[in-house]
Amino acid sequence: MRIHEPANTFSLRGFIVKIEIDDEVHLELEKSDKKLESGIYTIEFVWKGTYFKRMLDGLYTLVNDESSLSSYLYYKILGHNMEEKKFNYNIPKDLFVKGLPEMNYFQTLGVKKALLSPLFLIQGPPGTGKTVTSAAIVYHMANLKVGKVLVCAPSNIAADQLSEKISKTGLKVIRLCAKSRESISTRVENLSLHNQIKSLYQNSKDSKRLVELMKMKEEGELKKDDYENYKKLKTKAENEVLNQAEVVVTTCIASFDKRLNNFRFPMVLVDEATQSCEGECLLPLLRGAKHVILVGDHCQLGPVVLCKNAAKAGLKMSLFERLIKLKIKPHMLQVQYRMHPMLSEFPSNTFYSGNLQNGVSAEERIHYSVNFNWPNSNKPMFFYHIAGTEEFSASGTSYLNRKEAEFIEKSVTALLKSCKLFYFKEIVISLLFIYSICFYFK
Repeated sequence: MRIHEPANTFSLRGFIVKIEIDDEVHLELEKSDKKLESGIYTIEFVWKGTYFKRMLDGLYTLVNDESSLSSYLYYKILGHNMEEKKFNYNIPKDLFVKGLPEMNYFQTLGVKKALLSPLFLIQGPPGTGKTVTSAAIVYHMANLKVGKVLVCAPSNIAADQLSEKISKTGLKVIRLCAKSRESISTRVENLSLHNQIKSLYQNSKDSKRLVELMKMKEEGELKKDDYENYKKLKTKAENEVLNQAEVVVTTCIASFDKRLNNFRFPMVLVDEATQSCEGECLLPLLRGAKHVILVGDHCQLGPVVLCKNAAKAGLKMSLFERLIKLKIKPHMLQVQYRMHPMLSEFPSNTFYSGNLQNGVSAEERIHYSVNFNWPNSNKPMFFYHIAGTEEFSASGTSYLNRKEAEFIEKSVTALLKSCKLFYFKEIVISLLFIYSICFYFK
């Protein structure tokens, strides 16, 4: 964002660091000799190109830096015919991980194969335990003592979930957030890098001074003379914490954060890989990868690309899906624990060649307190034809159907009135799933 002085005699650049509950906005401006006096100022939000700049930097690194990833991965990703390669790691016979649920046959087999293959794809349909499988893989990768493990996902929510799950295995996990998100409260605040540095060497003078300076910065009282000392102490503390970490978790884009420039990650796992475009998914691999696991499902939501020309040119295809087109066969997790068997039958037959099995019975998915007028009470699913008219959304990049949206709203309201709030999440997920199927077949 850019802030303008009332008379427009000068402007300063900066960014929002915090938004209070009462909508009070805290800004951090770039260093300047010009002092803002009290008064009214104009704030202009400007386009932030970090996302695209890092993808371009990544492509440049891929082409020009031979050490960015192994030659095997480089040529494999580019579609060259390479002789299959396997690692000679001593994999434990029992792959059970304390702190995680017991894995089924397909999850265990996926973990074993992933640990032995330099490039491995895991396809996880809804409810098949992708996160548990990913956490188990990361645990065993870390125990191979080959190097630090970098774990990424396209979204912050997915990265937080992975951090939480992996930390339950007892590994030393650090969640690296973008600096613009450090003030946002999450469930894994204790794992975040910016919080970890506060507790580093609590008895040392440097640590105490850093905590003081961080508090002054948060309160807007950090003086210009102290700023360089603050940056120096913070960088030193961050490097120390990252050195001690066994696993670093971040988003794909944040994996190119300069705070990771001094570290190499021979082992990389990318979760929800099918939801990130190829340039984004490549970034974590360019931190020195020799062993890569991509987890996702190309039968679900793909990358969101708003530019039609970019989508048409191929940016809408994820790296995961392109590797499948290059004849790299993914390992599919085949047991789902989320849906009623009647609900899983349709996606199983339509998207997964009938291979999706049920880890839950119909009895386990019956909510007796729900009073909803199903056409057939024994089949908790139905298709409803709505004669609505499709329109272009305001963005001009997608469709909307007001009649369908109205029907969904009425259905959700009816279900909420007839059941306990406890089932709210399951109801919304089911309705959104049905709606997404309808959208898919358009």
